[in-house]
Amino acid sequence: MMISQPAFLCLNATWQRLTGQLSSEVASAASAPLPAAAPPVGLESERSVPSFAVLADEAQSMPVAREHDRAAATAVDPSTPLTANERRARAAALRALALSRGRRFDAAGAAFTEAARLDPDLDLTRTPAFWRLERAAHEAAIDAYVRAGRERDAAVLRARVQSTFRPKPLRPRQPVILSP
Repeated sequence: MMISQPAFLCLNATWQRLTGQLSSEVASAASAPLPAAAPPVGLESERSVPSFAVLADEAQSMPVAREHDRAAATAVDPSTPLTANERRARAAALRALALSRGRRFDAAGAAFTEAARLDPDLDLTRTPAFWRLERAAHEAAIDAYVRAGRERDAAVLRARVQSTFRPKPLRPRQPVILSP
């Protein structure tokens, strides 16, 4: 049986939590506040207490624009139900993902805009499979942030997309040597 590294980290964190032994990495993750958009979009069943390994990954991957919301995020109880606008925003974000997969980027941009306007704390990059979309879908999300008046989030996402999809230099071709 093979265990992946994330599964091993989760098992290790669970074991240490049960035995009362916290390593320095797990303890720092446990003391870190929850990010603003911690639960995955559309998965309300996972709004229970997240594991320490998940908290550490989310704290490291949290956009810079969301760092100012850390104090507000600690006051949010993960067991509270989502408001109607939060549910609608998450549904719109998932609809935008589906439209992006169908290469309907104009309609996806409109759905991303609706999601960004309905929930000002929603991080579109936290929707499932967002980073597996095409670059045009990411550009639609950036434009949606701008249309929703969230220029700072748009700038953070634009920088992240540009660094992810930056042009890479090609290796020079080796000349073909023909032997007589």
